[in-house]
Amino acid sequence: MKMELLQWKFEFDKDDAKIVIPILLLLLALTLTPLNKVVLWSGALVYYALYFFLKPSISALHDLYLKFHFRCPHCKSRDVILQGMNHYCGDVPYDWYLCNHCGETSIHLNVSSGKLVRPGPGRGAKELSAGK
Repeated sequence: MKMELLQWKFEFDKDDAKIVIPILLLLLALTLTPLNKVVLWSGALVYYALYFFLKPSISALHDLYLKFHFRCPHCKSRDVILQGMNHYCGDVPYDWYLCNHCGETSIHLNVSSGKLVRPGPGRGAKELSAGK
Protein backbone atom coordinates (compact mmCIF):
# COMPACT_ATOMS: atom_id res chain seq x y z
CA MET A 1 0.00 0.00 0.00
CA LYS A 2 1.41 3.39 -0.97
CA MET A 3 0.64 6.48 1.08
CA GLU A 4 1.45 10.12 0.51
CA LEU A 5 1.66 12.69 3.27
CA LEU A 6 2.48 16.17 1.98
CA GLN A 7 5.75 15.63 0.13
CA TRP A 8 6.67 12.26 1.65
CA LYS A 9 5.80 8.95 0.05
CA PHE A 10 5.55 5.78 2.12
CA GLU A 11 5.14 2.13 1.22
CA PHE A 12 3.48 -0.08 3.81
CA ASP A 13 3.53 -3.85 3.26
CA LYS A 14 2.98 -7.05 5.24
CA ASP A 15 6.46 -7.08 6.77
CA ASP A 16 6.03 -3.51 8.00
CA ALA A 17 2.69 -4.43 9.54
CA LYS A 18 4.37 -7.15 11.64
CA ILE A 19 6.42 -4.41 13.29
CA VAL A 20 4.06 -1.42 13.40
CA ILE A 21 0.76 -3.02 14.44
CA PRO A 22 2.11 -4.53 17.70
CA ILE A 23 3.50 -1.09 18.60
CA LEU A 24 0.09 0.49 18.02
CA LEU A 25 -1.59 -2.24 20.07
CA LEU A 26 0.95 -1.70 22.86
CA LEU A 27 0.23 2.05 22.90
CA LEU A 28 -3.52 1.41 23.01
CA ALA A 29 -3.11 -1.12 25.79
CA LEU A 30 -0.90 1.22 27.81
CA THR A 31 -3.41 4.05 27.60
CA LEU A 32 -6.78 2.28 27.71
CA THR A 33 -6.45 -0.86 29.84
CA PRO A 34 -5.89 -1.28 33.58
CA LEU A 35 -3.32 -4.03 32.97
CA ASN A 36 0.05 -3.85 34.65
CA LYS A 37 2.43 -1.77 32.56
CA VAL A 38 5.37 -4.08 33.30
CA VAL A 39 3.46 -7.04 31.86
CA LEU A 40 2.62 -5.13 28.69
CA TRP A 41 6.19 -3.92 28.17
CA SER A 42 7.63 -7.38 28.85
CA GLY A 43 5.17 -8.92 26.37
CA ALA A 44 6.26 -6.43 23.71
CA LEU A 45 9.90 -7.11 24.52
CA VAL A 46 9.38 -10.88 24.17
CA TYR A 47 7.54 -10.42 20.86
CA TYR A 48 10.27 -8.31 19.30
CA ALA A 49 13.03 -10.52 20.71
CA LEU A 50 11.40 -13.54 19.07
CA TYR A 51 10.73 -11.66 15.83
CA PHE A 52 14.15 -10.08 15.37
CA PHE A 53 16.48 -12.64 17.01
CA LEU A 54 14.87 -16.07 17.13
CA LYS A 55 13.67 -16.15 13.51
CA PRO A 56 17.11 -15.33 11.99
CA SER A 57 18.90 -17.67 14.38
CA ILE A 58 16.59 -20.56 13.43
CA SER A 59 17.26 -19.79 9.78
CA ALA A 60 21.01 -19.82 10.43
CA LEU A 61 20.76 -23.14 12.31
CA HIS A 62 18.79 -24.63 9.41
CA ASP A 63 21.46 -23.53 6.93
CA LEU A 64 24.16 -25.00 9.17
CA TYR A 65 22.23 -28.27 9.41
CA LEU A 66 21.96 -28.45 5.62
CA LYS A 67 25.67 -27.70 5.28
CA PHE A 68 26.66 -30.71 7.40
CA HIS A 69 23.81 -33.06 6.54
CA PHE A 70 23.73 -33.04 2.74
CA ARG A 71 26.46 -34.59 0.64
CA CYS A 72 26.83 -34.57 -3.10
CA PRO A 73 25.84 -38.01 -4.49
CA HIS A 74 28.46 -37.66 -7.24
CA CYS A 75 31.65 -36.80 -5.33
CA LYS A 76 30.52 -37.00 -1.64
CA SER A 77 31.51 -33.37 -0.99
CA ARG A 78 29.57 -31.37 1.61
CA ASP A 79 30.06 -28.14 -0.33
CA VAL A 80 26.58 -27.95 -1.90
CA ILE A 81 24.42 -24.86 -2.34
CA LEU A 82 20.69 -24.52 -2.93
CA GLN A 83 19.95 -23.43 -6.49
CA GLY A 84 16.21 -23.14 -6.00
CA MET A 85 13.02 -25.07 -6.51
CA ASN A 86 12.10 -26.59 -9.84
CA HIS A 87 9.88 -29.37 -11.17
CA TYR A 88 11.22 -32.87 -11.68
CA CYS A 89 9.11 -35.66 -13.21
CA GLY A 90 5.77 -34.26 -12.09
CA ASP A 91 3.94 -31.34 -10.59
CA VAL A 92 5.73 -31.12 -7.24
CA PRO A 93 8.70 -28.71 -7.15
CA TYR A 94 11.84 -30.06 -5.52
CA ASP A 95 14.96 -28.38 -4.16
CA TRP A 96 17.86 -28.50 -6.62
CA TYR A 97 21.40 -28.30 -5.24
CA LEU A 98 24.68 -27.56 -7.00
CA CYS A 99 27.97 -29.04 -5.84
CA ASN A 100 30.78 -26.48 -5.71
CA HIS A 101 33.37 -29.26 -5.91
CA CYS A 102 32.30 -31.22 -9.01
CA GLY A 103 29.68 -28.88 -10.52
CA GLU A 104 26.94 -31.54 -10.72
CA THR A 105 23.32 -30.93 -9.74
CA SER A 106 21.35 -33.09 -7.36
CA ILE A 107 17.81 -33.13 -5.96
CA HIS A 108 16.39 -33.32 -2.45
CA LEU A 109 13.23 -35.39 -2.87
CA ASN A 110 11.97 -34.93 0.73
CA VAL A 111 11.97 -38.66 1.33
CA SER A 112 12.53 -40.18 4.74
CA SER A 113 16.28 -40.56 4.22
CA GLY A 114 16.72 -36.83 3.66
CA LYS A 115 19.62 -37.30 1.25
CA LEU A 116 20.40 -35.74 -2.07
CA VAL A 117 19.90 -37.94 -5.13
CA ARG A 118 21.10 -37.81 -8.71
CA PRO A 119 18.57 -36.68 -11.31
CA GLY A 120 17.34 -39.74 -13.17
CA PRO A 121 15.96 -40.23 -16.65
CA GLY A 122 13.93 -37.02 -16.54
CA ARG A 123 15.32 -33.54 -16.76
CA GLY A 124 18.83 -34.41 -15.55
CA ALA A 125 19.51 -36.92 -18.31
CA LYS A 126 18.40 -34.40 -20.95
CA GLU A 127 20.69 -31.75 -19.51
CA LEU A 128 23.63 -34.15 -19.38
CA SER A 129 23.16 -35.30 -22.99
CA ALA A 130 22.72 -31.72 -24.22
CA GLY A 131 25.91 -30.63 -22.48
CA LYS A 132 28.10 -33.27 -24.13
